[in-house]
Amino acid sequence: MTTIKKLLISLAALATAVIAAPATPTRADVGTSARDASESTCTDGVPATQLHPEFPIDGFTLVLPAVNLTSYTINKDWYNAHFVSGPHYIAAPIGSDPYGAFKCQYTCNAAEGCSSFFVWHDQPGTSNDRSSCVLFDAVLPPSVFESSTGTMGAGGYDRICRV
Repeated sequence: MTTIKKLLISLAALATAVIAAPATPTRADVGTSARDASESTCTDGVPATQLHPEFPIDGFTLVLPAVNLTSYTINKDWYNAHFVSGPHYIAAPIGSDPYGAFKCQYTCNAAEGCSSFFVWHDQPGTSNDRSSCVLFDAVLPPSVFESSTGTMGAGGYDRICRV
């Protein structure tokens, strides 16, 4: 077999392998309907750093409830289906926003399969005031936020796809 034939066969095999490889990570557009329709591992969006440059959260975009809620949590069915780890406790009282999210991004980046995280405040206004976060394996659709009593949500954060 000539060198050219061997090269062509090798290129054909490589092309077949590349075409057959699964596309990862899966991607969702920024829109609410796209996030609700798919179980993506990353999304497009404005880095949360632009909201508070003093606490850089470059690899994640902020996700808020589809309706205006001050006391909210994550739907339990979605929570259980996508749970990675947590809650993780952060010594960051309610007045320190978004320090809890800033710290939680490092926990998410270190956890295998983490695509998003949700931050809330525990026991605000008490001596035990702190932030907590939980990690998930899919982006947070705004529709999974539910009204609750006593859980002061500080927002969800979805991993931004890297091109």
